Amino acid sequence: MWAIAAADYGAELELVELPEPVARPGELLVRLFAASVNPFDRKVVNGMLRGSAPHVFPLVPGTDGAGEVTGSGERIFGTFFHHPVGTGTYAEYVTVPAENALAPLPEDLDPAVAAALPTAGMTALQLVESLGAAESVLIVGANGGVGSFAVQIARAAGKRVIPVGRGDSLVEADALIDLASTDRPSFEANARYAPLAFNTNYLSSDPAQNFGMKGSREMLARLASMVQAGDLEVPIARRVPLRGAAGVFAGGGPGKTVIVM
Repeated sequence: MWAIAAADYGAELELVELPEPVARPGELLVRLFAASVNPFDRKVVNGMLRGSAPHVFPLVPGTDGAGEVTGSGERIFGTFFHHPVGTGTYAEYVTVPAENALAPLPEDLDPAVAAALPTAGMTALQLVESLGAAESVLIVGANGGVGSFAVQIARAAGKRVIPVGRGDSLVEADALIDLASTDRPSFEANARYAPLAFNTNYLSSDPAQNFGMKGSREMLARLASMVQAGDLEVPIARRVPLRGAAGVFAGGGPGKTVIVM
């Protein structure tokens, strides 16, 4: 099979040919239709999990995807991350533990759209639900994948949303979702504007402010239903064919990048 992989920690991604993976007991073998690119993927390639989990090389990144289970033909989408690290979704085939957050892929849902939903969509949904009765929310990093979802979901929940880009001035609000800060001083400076604050990079000395997403089949189904009903727009900025996807980490900007098989 063809895949996009890194030869070592920090190496550039390149197109490689690898053996098709074999599902172990309790796993599914999935022929992928599409995989989305998340900031976590680049961090994994750069060695974020070095020392904390077994890795294989060439390291194939990717946690989110949509595809068809070989044998049964069931169409699914969700989170495909598992150990060893490096057997991800930037590939034509992937194995996934059957107990992962996976949901049926509706026939009328574009697989690329479904692939862009899991990590970013579930993170945004859980973050907004963590705000409780807060009536206003500052969202720092509102143009990214998670931020774009969070803005829409918060507005649908009736909250006043104040989207903030990098370098923009902040104003006081009931709550803060900080998706952009990469160091503790920056987050703490932003957190002064709201009594309830969350960040996604584990920057705070207060564990309650360090948000960690917990995915589920039910949440994926909710997100798919929101898209089907026209209540949630998936911000896909780029669709890149697998064989031309070695540069997917380059650049940035708003919206999601999706690799199409």
